[in-house]
Amino acid sequence: MKRTILHVDLNNFYASVECLYRPELRDKPVIVCGDAEARHGIVLAKNYPAKAYGIKTGDVIWQAKQKCPGLITVPANFRQYLRFSRLAREIFADYTDLIEEFGVDEAWLDVSGSVWRYGSGRSIAGEIRRRFKTELGLTGSVGVSFNKIFAKLGSDMRKPDATTVIAEDNFREVVWPLPVGQLLYVGRST
Repeated sequence: MKRTILHVDLNNFYASVECLYRPELRDKPVIVCGDAEARHGIVLAKNYPAKAYGIKTGDVIWQAKQKCPGLITVPANFRQYLRFSRLAREIFADYTDLIEEFGVDEAWLDVSGSVWRYGSGRSIAGEIRRRFKTELGLTGSVGVSFNKIFAKLGSDMRKPDATTVIAEDNFREVVWPLPVGQLLYVGRST
């Protein structure tokens, strides 16, 4: 049986959940951050308007505010994020029971045994993305491939709300020209 692996990544997860409950913030630069008073004052997530100012996850809040003086900070609400994470997992479970979580906002799904019922990996990815929008009010990016590493790479390549297929017949053209640092677990030390 041919393997079909999806990597699903909920886009800007914490910030997207916050903007869902505060629609007036959607078009403004927003970061979700830890508690500066408790010395946990870093950016945990940012929306796309904040990202446009060069704000990165892990930035210290004061540095983020220097990059974007009108930046809106929102405290993290992990209870809410876990709720949405659970709802996303329930959607995944409609397509496969082979789910490997990778944090609260990402997961690999082995849908190899499901394609006969739901269509190709691309079709399943599209259906999951559609359900994220209609049922959760969020977007996700999905990588479809024959292994976990390329599926993860695919979900990172196009955001937000996109599907990228890296197949056995095109992986050389897609992957080989990329910097090696784009692969999962390949960092500066590697």
